[in-house]
Amino acid sequence: MKIKLFVLAAIMTALFITGSLFSQEYQGRNRNDEVGKRDRIKEKLNLTEEQIDKIEDLKLSHRKEMIDLRAEVEKKEVELEELKSNHNFSREAYLSKTNEIISAKNKLEIVQANHQMDVYQLLNENQKKEWNKITRMMHDRKHKELRKIQEKNFH
Repeated sequence: MKIKLFVLAAIMTALFITGSLFSQEYQGRNRNDEVGKRDRIKEKLNLTEEQIDKIEDLKLSHRKEMIDLRAEVEKKEVELEELKSNHNFSREAYLSKTNEIISAKNKLEIVQANHQMDVYQLLNENQKKEWNKITRMMHDRKHKELRKIQEKNFH
């Protein structure tokens, strides 16, 4: 059971890392850079106007949903902090609250993966090939950045 949860979490993490393509703004980066990146991706994919409109509609509804889901995760994390501030909490209460956080994060990951697939299904075969190249590059770049951060933290 633990192995299945770990594998599911690993898959969801990988999807989440690559899922930012059309879904939401990156934090800490210039919005103009992100708009330019989206325009370049749309150009590389050679999207039709109909595809662009559908993706934009998906993106907007997804962003709204993600705001609610992130807020839910944050609320659960605050609830855990409140529990821990009581200084006399049980193992059961702590694990229960931790499981609530994990469940909320998993729900967020599933919604992210579904959004990614909604966009992916709008693409034709050539666009899917290009999409896979782009997301693979983004995934590799993200992991490289994470490794650099980890190396800095250990030294």
